[in-house]
Amino acid sequence: MRNAMLANTESWGCIFNSFHELEGEYLQHLKTKMGHPRVYGVGPLSLLASAANGGNLERANPNPDTRKDNVLAWLDGCPEGSVLYVCFGSQTLLNKQQMEALASGLEQSGARFVWVVKTGLAGKVNDGSGVVPDGFEERVAGRGLLIKGWAPQVMILGHRAVGGFLSHCGWNSVLEGIVGGVLILSWPMNADQFVNAKLLVEYMGVGVKVCEGADGVPDSAELGKAIAESMSGESPEKVRAKELMDKAVAAVGDGGSSSKDLDELVKELGQIQVG
Repeated sequence: MRNAMLANTESWGCIFNSFHELEGEYLQHLKTKMGHPRVYGVGPLSLLASAANGGNLERANPNPDTRKDNVLAWLDGCPEGSVLYVCFGSQTLLNKQQMEALASGLEQSGARFVWVVKTGLAGKVNDGSGVVPDGFEERVAGRGLLIKGWAPQVMILGHRAVGGFLSHCGWNSVLEGIVGGVLILSWPMNADQFVNAKLLVEYMGVGVKVCEGADGVPDSAELGKAIAESMSGESPEKVRAKELMDKAVAAVGDGGSSSKDLDELVKELGQIQVG
């Protein structure tokens, strides 16, 4: 992994799904490190996909699953910014203790939520991994919605009712949260997720740390309190999240930093002589 990352600095150039208003300092550092200006931030790419479809996220993210309509119908009945979206990506499976702590925290918070539950194979189910505690769905009926399996994440995060995102802070999820203009509650678990969470919480001020580590188990009472406080009213993090969303939209718009980088990339590629 280390050698592969270092080898990138020897390449012709680097293209990132990011934008200067988010990581400009680090993009500039790479230009200095590599000794040339061919370092491009052309994201967020999910915004470019939406723009290519006339701003229609439905067509930008097609999926025939009827659960999509059910989720959006449920969200339509919720007040603006009142819902917390909970998802840890396609690879992370929470163990029994984590599932219980998260469920208890959501229940104690009193907040509305959509929780995407990744379920495990038979062997994992037997040890409680990915298993929702008994009675939880009944106790949160009306204010909580559970989705088992795939979920239309981009559309959920872009819905007016969603104001927060409890995430593992994988880079795609980070950018989709930024595009949605939502506060991010961070629970990094592996690889770059720790650095991504640090960027959001400590540097950009659009996130709140609630747990850390693949084996970490949050205190359910503290988690519930953090969710309740983060989702109530207009916190400073929520305000900054909206401001960062505006910057992301501007970056991919006419004259924006990502648009300029993309134009420059195309220009540079057009000058390459293929021998």
